Amino acid sequence: MFMAKEKGVNFIPYIIIAVVVLGIFGAVYYFYNEDQKSITANTISELERQLEEQGQLTDEQERQLEELAQVTCKEVQVPYDAQEAYTEQEPYADEVCENIALAYNKIDNYCTNFDDNILFDDEPAKYSVTINNLDSENGGWFYADIGFYIGEQVVKESQQEYIYPSSSATFYTERMSYIESCYFTITELPEKQECETVTKYQTITKYRTITKYKTETVCE
Repeated sequence: MFMAKEKGVNFIPYIIIAVVVLGIFGAVYYFYNEDQKSITANTISELERQLEEQGQLTDEQERQLEELAQVTCKEVQVPYDAQEAYTEQEPYADEVCENIALAYNKIDNYCTNFDDNILFDDEPAKYSVTINNLDSENGGWFYADIGFYIGEQVVKESQQEYIYPSSSATFYTERMSYIESCYFTITELPEKQECETVTKYQTITKYRTITKYKTETVCE
């Protein structure tokens, strides 16, 4: 038995060494964790100070900001219908009428001077003018001044005659006096209305549908 004790291994020194090593590691780990706790606490305190200065968002606002951060927006050209006014020259038929004087001519023009007869009655100065209405459809009143030049003076009278279509009438006057010449002038002629259909143009405003574009912001 004595010999067996001498040959046995003594583990006590190893155990002591192991305990010492574990103690060293435990101390290091403890101080490291305490340092990390200190750093983390300082960081949180700094964040709290900043939020107090700037104003803290609510949970709903934070949620909305998170959603907006994920949204992509861009401007696009969106077509739409619009009404555009334009003008056109549109033809239409119109009746244009005007009053024109009836055409006429003189077919007789007879002028004689005063005749002082010694044995017979004196013959007055005479003047007759026959007017022919050349219009085949319309008649009317023809107005004229008829008379004589006596010296430097015109002695005249106004007369009127109704002349039917394609017909004639005579204006006549006489005077017991010597004359220089005879005087006659038409002062007013009857008129007729002549109409014709002509093409005129009027400006018409119309509307048509066109495509226009507007800028809109589209977000996805």
